[in-house]
Amino acid sequence: MSAPTLPLPLTRRRSLAVIAALGGGALLPLRAAGAPLRVGLVPFMSPTVLLNAFRAVREHLERSLDRPVEMLTSKDFRSLVEATARSEYDMVLLPAHVARLAMIDWRYEPVAGTVDALHVLVLVKGNGPVRTAADLKGQSAGMLDSLSLTATVGIKWLQDQGLAGDVKVQPLPSINSAMFALERGEVAMVVAGTTQLLMLPESTPRNERVLATIRDIPGPIYVARPGLPADELVRLRAAMAAFKPDPALPVTAPNSVLRPVSAAELAALDPFVAIARKALAAPR
Repeated sequence: MSAPTLPLPLTRRRSLAVIAALGGGALLPLRAAGAPLRVGLVPFMSPTVLLNAFRAVREHLERSLDRPVEMLTSKDFRSLVEATARSEYDMVLLPAHVARLAMIDWRYEPVAGTVDALHVLVLVKGNGPVRTAADLKGQSAGMLDSLSLTATVGIKWLQDQGLAGDVKVQPLPSINSAMFALERGEVAMVVAGTTQLLMLPESTPRNERVLATIRDIPGPIYVARPGLPADELVRLRAAMAAFKPDPALPVTAPNSVLRPVSAAELAALDPFVAIARKALAAPR
């Protein structure tokens, strides 16, 4: 595994402090009494959009647990996953297959699932020249990090179309930045989940057209670090289960019923775990 990366710059953390406090530095597995609950969030949106979207969950946890809650994100998927391996978060929201990897390899415990399933879409520019998969030959495809489940199935879709060697996969830091890249013609296609698109800020270009629907994938899963006291885990699961999503808002990862994850759901993720391990082991 590559050397750990530095946390988000202090100036960035300060700029996000109005939404959620962003701390820095690795923590030991045991936390000081009265310390805030540290919750990591997978960075599929820009930090400001992401932390604002999860504010209701944070505020609910603070009320339910009667303790401060810090929600943190990272500059990219790998940095978040490496921090997860070091147990820097008490609880972390991860792509479903990476959450399963954390349970198997690092002894994390499942806390709650989010959306049951979301469609993965292949998006192209609405008025652009791409009309069929064959039109993507020699073009670039914008996707989240290879550790994301949307990118995993997106790459598989390219392989199924016979385009694996003919389309350059361009990792992009967030779905909103991917949509801007599509609008500017920097990529010819974008792979995104339906619920991710529902979270886009109004300023995001939305001139896309659906070229293909790949498959349903499970939404991200919350897991708790090894070493979290059993009574705290029980309270945390109960608090998450009591969260009430806003019925006026669309169902998304931050606005969904937080439910127990069944053994069958977890077992269904096992074929993707090896892909996650391979992506994590690859050099940056």
